Amino acid sequence: MIQKRRISDLIVLSIRILLALIFISYGTGKLSGGQFGNLTEKELATPIKDLSLFKIAWYLFDHQPFKIFIGVSQIIASLMLLYNRTMIIGALMLAPIVLNILIIDLTIMPYGLKLAFAFRLTGYLCYIGLLLFYYKNQLTPVWKTVSNIKPMRSENQKAISYLLVILFIPALELAPGVLKIIYFAVTHPQSFWNGIKALF
Repeated sequence: MIQKRRISDLIVLSIRILLALIFISYGTGKLSGGQFGNLTEKELATPIKDLSLFKIAWYLFDHQPFKIFIGVSQIIASLMLLYNRTMIIGALMLAPIVLNILIIDLTIMPYGLKLAFAFRLTGYLCYIGLLLFYYKNQLTPVWKTVSNIKPMRSENQKAISYLLVILFIPALELAPGVLKIIYFAVTHPQSFWNGIKALF
């Protein structure tokens, strides 16, 4: 007779394989053009106010880099589920992906599809929850580490430290803008130089 622990192991393995197969299929479908888009010429010529949310969203999701990002993310998370060393990371990656799909489907799909996918995707989220619960002993030390971050220690110079933080915040906000300026100067030097001259 198969031991209870062995049955649990087999159920967990089955969940991992099931989720991996489903989301590898979803991911490859996006990369191969089998998912998203697929609007007819008549639908493309229809005013947007006359199209369903589902059709509008399906058209928008068919654009890059969104489609390739979602597809590759699903495939990576699925493959990680199949390997013991990366299984927990794969489950943690897949959970927000599935939750995002669920919220989108509840928003855009007609009632019948909405209901079907609500139960199906909620089931997948429960499976991911079961995986994480099953491996809770491995997750507990990680949780203790990330939830036990010590505050900054600067008792002697607290006022100066907080003043520096106030200065760092706008500097950090401006940093991406500086990178954008450098990028524009390198890729469009003539336009960049004309823009500089226009300032004076």
